[in-house]
Amino acid sequence: MTTLIPPPGPDRHREIVSEVALLWAAHHPGPFPDAPFHRRHDLAYLDFNMAGCVMTYLRNDGVPGPGDVEVLRDRLLELRAAVALLARSEEYREGLRVLRGLLAMAELILADGA
Repeated sequence: MTTLIPPPGPDRHREIVSEVALLWAAHHPGPFPDAPFHRRHDLAYLDFNMAGCVMTYLRNDGVPGPGDVEVLRDRLLELRAAVALLARSEEYREGLRVLRGLLAMAELILADGA
């Protein structure tokens, strides 16, 4: 899954914020979905960290909180690796959907500040 980043232009920021809001609305409610036992805690913590950054970004009308850009950048490789891990098994389809959504939101937020 590749995130479609809006091209530069006067409406880019608004388009990114709108897309992040749509992705957030589709994000899972409740506990983290099933994941490999040895990675479950790490993936749930990753979800928690990323979700906090996304919620702050949306609450601030598209302005990340202090340190959130660094958190998103620092966790991007970990998030991509987790998506690749869960993509290997149909058993973890819901967890994969959740992490793909978080990855898309992170990429959009980072592109918004670029």
